[in-house]
Amino acid sequence: MRTLRRLVIAAVVLAAVGVGADRLAVHVLEGKAADKLATSIGLSATPDVSIKGFPFLTQIATGGLDEIDASIDTYEATVPGGSTARLDDLELRLRDVEFTNGFSAAKARTATGTALIPYDELLKAAASDPGSGARVTRLSDGGEGRMKVEVTRDGQTYAVLSRVEVTGTTLRVRAENPPEAEGVSEEQIRSVTDFEQSITRLPGGIALRDATPLPEGLRLTVGGTDIPVSG
Repeated sequence: MRTLRRLVIAAVVLAAVGVGADRLAVHVLEGKAADKLATSIGLSATPDVSIKGFPFLTQIATGGLDEIDASIDTYEATVPGGSTARLDDLELRLRDVEFTNGFSAAKARTATGTALIPYDELLKAAASDPGSGARVTRLSDGGEGRMKVEVTRDGQTYAVLSRVEVTGTTLRVRAENPPEAEGVSEEQIRSVTDFEQSITRLPGGIALRDATPLPEGLRLTVGGTDIPVSG
């Protein structure tokens, strides 16, 4: 009985040591992966990285990882004209990560994620019409998947509910029912209420998928395939 007890204790100790080594290896690789991601997918700062799955060392032995999650507080995306648009709370989920070239490079088979473009950033793309004197002065959540666009003209403010569509790299804002203003055609009103914002550089080649208005801004859904993780 004493021998059996010793064997059980030894097994528990070895298991604890194994788990500890596994978690230590994860911690080390998370730090390296964060540095690699910042370089390979063009992040402006080192992201927080979390490697999912257990046991980690077994995954490494098979030449890949199930999932790597990365997050960064602020990312500067490129927009036409060479300027940038601030994206907040960028979250990426990289799945089926495969190592190549002796673990010197890696690629994620799929990537999904979300980010937030604040309304004040999107407002920079809104137009004004000198001919009618109308300009967009505020963007906000309009409820039921719509964005509220407020237009000011001659001291009066008009509110219109708009849909936001994603076409390729472009966010398109389209008014459902443009407001009526005396002496101003619908075409002139739409030249202000309807506008676009292209986002031409997202990390690692991921693409825009969808946009949903929230109280704090537009939540962007992004995704892609064969995303470089290192190398």
